[in-house]
Amino acid sequence: MKVKEAIEKRRSIRNFKSDPVSQEDIKKVLEAGRLAPSGTNLQPWRFVVVESEEMREKLKDYTLDFVAEAPAVIVCCAKLDADQYRQRRIVELHKAGAFKGTELEKMDFSNYKGRQKAEEEMKAYLRLNCAIAIENMTLQATELGLGSCWIMMFNQQKVKQLLELDDSLEIVSLLPLGYPQEERSQRPRLKLDQLIVDWV
Repeated sequence: MKVKEAIEKRRSIRNFKSDPVSQEDIKKVLEAGRLAPSGTNLQPWRFVVVESEEMREKLKDYTLDFVAEAPAVIVCCAKLDADQYRQRRIVELHKAGAFKGTELEKMDFSNYKGRQKAEEEMKAYLRLNCAIAIENMTLQATELGLGSCWIMMFNQQKVKQLLELDDSLEIVSLLPLGYPQEERSQRPRLKLDQLIVDWV
């Protein structure tokens, strides 16, 4: 499946068959997230895979029922202390030749601090990076014939307690995965000319 086809076929699925999703396919979805781009290569995403019936049943108390009824749920988290590794990540990018042919190639990153962000600005930045990884995963799921749905309706503290997540992790989204009960048509979308503000 080509990327364009995956983008066009992707739907938010809320009704799943009970058929299990193989660990191999779950790992393919996670790998798509792992390969996502991130600012200064921070890679702040972390994942918890919830597939046991017992844990999914407990999850129902803290989110929408259909989420926990999917055969697998990927809990997508942002590592809030990822910025402490920024200098290391930039040095890795430099060594890998990512800056070749740009003014960044000549910069000295040995003491790089970057522009300091306020705490809430940094959290928003990390969430944004995680969102890119999550979208990669939804497209990979589509290619595998799986349905998924971004879910942000859940109790952050209760789910963190249930999964015993430490304070360095913030849950960005729950991503239920499973085989769709039925094919769904494209949802309404604005026309492109309604979205282009200007072309200068």
